[in-house]
Amino acid sequence: MGPLIELKAVTKSYGQSIILKETSLSIFPHQIIAVVGENGSGKSTLLKMFAGIGKPDRGEVIKGAPSLKIGYVPERTPETIPFTLGEYLIHMGRIRGMEKGPLRNRVDDLLQIFHMVDVRNTRIGTFSKGMKQKVTIMQAMLEETDVLILDEPLSGLDDVAQSDLEDILANLKEVGISIILSCHETRLLENLVDEVFVIKDKRVIQRSESREVPSAVLIFEIGEEAFEGVPGSLEVQKVSELETGIKRVETRVNTIHVDDVLRDLLTRGASIKELHASVHHMKEYF
Repeated sequence: MGPLIELKAVTKSYGQSIILKETSLSIFPHQIIAVVGENGSGKSTLLKMFAGIGKPDRGEVIKGAPSLKIGYVPERTPETIPFTLGEYLIHMGRIRGMEKGPLRNRVDDLLQIFHMVDVRNTRIGTFSKGMKQKVTIMQAMLEETDVLILDEPLSGLDDVAQSDLEDILANLKEVGISIILSCHETRLLENLVDEVFVIKDKRVIQRSESREVPSAVLIFEIGEEAFEGVPGSLEVQKVSELETGIKRVETRVNTIHVDDVLRDLLTRGASIKELHASVHHMKEYF
């Protein structure tokens, strides 16, 4: 099965500041994907490009199918909503042009999925932060959703609310919805996430596992111009200037990408100096 969404050589800047550089990666069906990195590293920017809200300066964002439906939930949600839960969901659905009958059926289904049938007629302003977070996710899913994108969904929630939301996300995955989220919670990475994208030094490194990650240390020498296009799956640890136009680069790469990376580097004229196995833990990125 092909990817749902692809980023090909994407670069994004705000003013003179480069946020993401030459980023290429793919999102496949039936997974929960986490995007992690330091504050300001570009997590929200990456999520917005997945959602089609933000546009790259260079490169492409490609949907696997024109009919792909994406729901997006930003990190900050409205503090005051002057509706009951049921009123709000109906109101948001009508704004989107949904027919009354299917809309009411969809609202009923979502209330069941999110365990909020009992508060259908309660004003949202009285809800806890965890309940408000559910509301924002529900409104993003009013139309049938293939991919759900969540920016820091567990931020500020207590342990009970986090556990409740984790269960809901796991159930959504079970019914075929792919989920992309940013987070800082290592517990979520260990319990729920299938794959992790790490943003570091303006590049994205794709990890096949969320706990202990088998990887390889790769050291190579390459010309300066060729270095600008090195694969996005490389996590650059150190770059040294050897002589005019030559760089010595120390990197780490997921073992599943080693063959592709080596082929790419060799076609760019790189000289491979060292390659050996390594294992690290995702907690290193927090």
